[in-house]
Amino acid sequence: MWDRSGKSEPRRKGASAFVALVPFCLWRASLFGLLLFSLPCLAGPFEDAAAAYRRGDYANAMRLFQSLADNGDPRAQNSLGRMYLRGQGAGRDYKEAMKWFRRAAALGVADAQFNLGEIYLREFGVEQDLVEAARWYTRAAEQGHVGAQFTLAVLYMIGRGVSRNQLKAVYWFERAASQGNADAQVQLGTIYGAGQGVPRDPVAAYKWFALGQANARTPALRAKASQNIDRLSRSMTPAQIAEAQRQAREWQPVPARGGQS
Repeated sequence: MWDRSGKSEPRRKGASAFVALVPFCLWRASLFGLLLFSLPCLAGPFEDAAAAYRRGDYANAMRLFQSLADNGDPRAQNSLGRMYLRGQGAGRDYKEAMKWFRRAAALGVADAQFNLGEIYLREFGVEQDLVEAARWYTRAAEQGHVGAQFTLAVLYMIGRGVSRNQLKAVYWFERAASQGNADAQVQLGTIYGAGQGVPRDPVAAYKWFALGQANARTPALRAKASQNIDRLSRSMTPAQIAEAQRQAREWQPVPARGGQS
């Protein structure tokens, strides 16, 4: 989610291998302001702070966010935590970032809950704690945070921080996919195509691969979906392909119930 190039803490062995399982595009997307601007834009102090942030005026943005955060604004608390984590407007301070994320998370801000999960997963100033990461991802996922839903699904799929549970993995992949997340859609295509913990369903697999191909943000993911469609098609009847294509055409994303990145 954040730029890790200045991160001074050493990684624990095995952490980078896990992080590689979560596609870069998910946490990269949250890097570019979606944590900050997911609510309607109305004129006011928070919007003034957000405008300063967009301009790159981090000193002024931090001053404005700080005032709002001190007065209990959970959006500002989350935004301030992010600035401390990234070292924008002040030196990088993991302790302050954690403090403000926790305050916002306690007030129900899904982005802040997701950010805490990221901190414990990616070791931003703390030892990796996958159990704690999963706890925060769960709270954010239950509010509809698509990044949390996808990452929680990965945790259930590989059994890290939670007991391995393919049905729960499918559930959370489907929640993320239903909001248009291409990584989750391609993963569901793989799951239904191979019958991994669910009955094999080539029509569903084809549908999810087709949606992932259409919604992919990277050429690599688009190519992966396309290759799987070609492979799957060779073992499907024309009627099955037509049905899968119909389902993909008629599919509509489901709006999130809460914050999302």
